Amino acid sequence: MQELDHSMASNEYSTFSFSTKIAASDKATGYKDRKNAFFRSLILPGAGEHYLGKQNFARAFFAAEVSLWLSYFAFQQYGKWLREDALTFAATHSGATIDGKPSQFFVDIGNYTDIYQYNDAKLRYGEYEKYYKEADYFWSWDLVSNQQKFENMRISSDRARNRSTYVLGAIFANHLISAIHATWQTHRHNKKINEMTSSQVHFNVSANYFTGGISLKIQKGF
Repeated sequence: MQELDHSMASNEYSTFSFSTKIAASDKATGYKDRKNAFFRSLILPGAGEHYLGKQNFARAFFAAEVSLWLSYFAFQQYGKWLREDALTFAATHSGATIDGKPSQFFVDIGNYTDIYQYNDAKLRYGEYEKYYKEADYFWSWDLVSNQQKFENMRISSDRARNRSTYVLGAIFANHLISAIHATWQTHRHNKKINEMTSSQVHFNVSANYFTGGISLKIQKGF
């Protein structure tokens, strides 16, 4: 849009002024939707940044996502291997039957030398519901060192699986952080467009009839 003003300040000179404002419709096509960016990154970290053209951020969030999932599966598999090795070791050195037993049973055989020591402790403390029947839950370690080795293997297995749980928390955080970041980047992106579309340029031209001189003054406003 252009506005043209003409004024004669005196008989010696004349001044022409006009302003040009960039039409908002010329730039509005560059706007990005914040909800779109938010949910893209919430589903897949980096997708919202990719939508905004922020490729470095997109690659960083996506690389973090891949690394975290690889870590999760690695901890899960490592914990599974350690548990299988520990149970096989227990069956060999304590005579325990490992099939169909709850997790608490393996905690108990790591803490007590044999089923008799365990049952005596439960009877002494009145925990009758935790008493084991010898026919189904018998065990007796051949060496105390093997009992301790089994316990260390079991704890390592649990620790690995616990770490995989922490990684799941980090994965969730990566999704949320990426979504918030994409929303903020969208705000900045649209703000820049708003600044561009609200800019206005003013031109002031002065001509002196006696000297033949012409002066031009340009101002840019927002």
